[in-house]
Amino acid sequence: MMDRLVLWLGRSPTLGFAISRVAFSVAAIWQIDVMLGGDSYFTHTAQLVKIGVWIWTILSMGQHFLTPPVGLLLRPLFLIFDLIVFLTVIVLCAPLQIAALGCLFFVAWSASDRFGRGAIIVLGLCLIFAFMARGYYDAWISVRHVMAVDRAIDSLTIVIGCMIAASMLSMSILEQRLVNWTERLQGVGLSFQKSLAQFLVEQVAQLMNSRYCAFVWETMDDTAVHCEFGDADGVRRMVLPQKQIDGLTNVTPRDAPFLYSTQSPRLLLRSRLGILRNERAADLTDTISDVFGPGQGASFYVQAGELRGRLFIGTRHGWSPALLLRCLRIQEGIDLFLERHFFFLAWRQRTFAEARQALSRDLHDSVLQTLAALRVRLVTAIHGLPGGATPEQVAELKSMEELVTAEQAHLRRLLSQQLPVSSETDVDLAREVERCCRFIALQWAIDCRLNLVERAMTVSAETAAEVEYLIREVAANAVKHANARHITVSIAQVDDEILIALKDNPGPQAPHETAIPAISNCNRNPS
Repeated sequence: MMDRLVLWLGRSPTLGFAISRVAFSVAAIWQIDVMLGGDSYFTHTAQLVKIGVWIWTILSMGQHFLTPPVGLLLRPLFLIFDLIVFLTVIVLCAPLQIAALGCLFFVAWSASDRFGRGAIIVLGLCLIFAFMARGYYDAWISVRHVMAVDRAIDSLTIVIGCMIAASMLSMSILEQRLVNWTERLQGVGLSFQKSLAQFLVEQVAQLMNSRYCAFVWETMDDTAVHCEFGDADGVRRMVLPQKQIDGLTNVTPRDAPFLYSTQSPRLLLRSRLGILRNERAADLTDTISDVFGPGQGASFYVQAGELRGRLFIGTRHGWSPALLLRCLRIQEGIDLFLERHFFFLAWRQRTFAEARQALSRDLHDSVLQTLAALRVRLVTAIHGLPGGATPEQVAELKSMEELVTAEQAHLRRLLSQQLPVSSETDVDLAREVERCCRFIALQWAIDCRLNLVERAMTVSAETAAEVEYLIREVAANAVKHANARHITVSIAQVDDEILIALKDNPGPQAPHETAIPAISNCNRNPS
């Protein structure tokens, strides 16, 4: 509740001005009773003035609920009328002049939101002129003084002052929150355990205290458009038809933040010169209503590195021009975060590539050369065997030569891959495991066979590599610790899982079976 109060008081003068206006109107009614209530001749006039004060109060508060373009057209007129009323009270009614000065603060705040900071200079000049005019006019002094009314007016003036202090404090807190949020976002870098789009949706939704937050995005190398949607139930991926995607992305102008309401076909935005204007976009508001539901919200464009998209934030803001500036600052913070993120990502990939190239050079200069020399010596030893060598000895040496040759081919294949294997590349798991079994047989001089439950198993290259590592590790343990001489590898695929079992026959010892936990999500990433 405190966060919502801070948002309402600090983001725009609407709530603070409404409370201060009611307090001023009550004080004005009491002052009218003191001035005109004692004379029966002015009874009818006093009633008309009271009715006029309340009508002015209700209309002034109700104009905040008007949607563009009527709200944008009438708001300057209400501000001008408020300025005339409060300046007149300052000149003619001394008991209410402090309360009127407090309300002029909210008038200046509203005018600066609507017309920029230049409006504050104009209001300052008008206030100076009003104080100068007090020397030429006699103030409206009441004939009788009622101490209770004077104390009540002073109390209401204090209420207005407290609203000014609370609004200023809330504005400062809101500004500091935005600064802290931006600094924390820049410090994240690559340290988050979820997708980039989901992370952005969660961060923006938390900052804006929004009903919902949606990010419609795409990458430079991907033609598909995605939508991450976050609300009270969490962040999830939405699948949108092409018509709705076109309605949400084809926005003109593209870079400018705007406010929208599903009750109005108009958008509120600022031009490049900083002037508020409204644009008709009935198709966009209809699409927002169909996809995200009714209500108000803000939207801004995001583009940095490989990512581009648009954020839609459901907020209860009214037509506050200050929210457009806030969205612009959030947009700048997100763009800076994305630029740092993609910079660190490119730097990490470059570092890994350089490390891989260095490792490739070291392996090529040491391991591969050693294996080549070992193969030459084996071939020489085979050809130099005496005539009395047994066939078993010749077969053992040839098996060692085949092992060295297979290991050379495996290392060359690894070194030729300058980039990591894409997880989206599909391979035949049966063929990969069969090749792995032949390599294990050569490596440990045992009988390693493959028992396929299914002949056709297509998985990602990353999953196939994980399966191969698991089988080689378990086979090594079976040979070293159980003295296994015969190993049978059974593999099957059930739904989205890969089931692997290894059965070894250690000879004189009792045979036992080793089961490997299933690998889930075999068509995506292994777990």
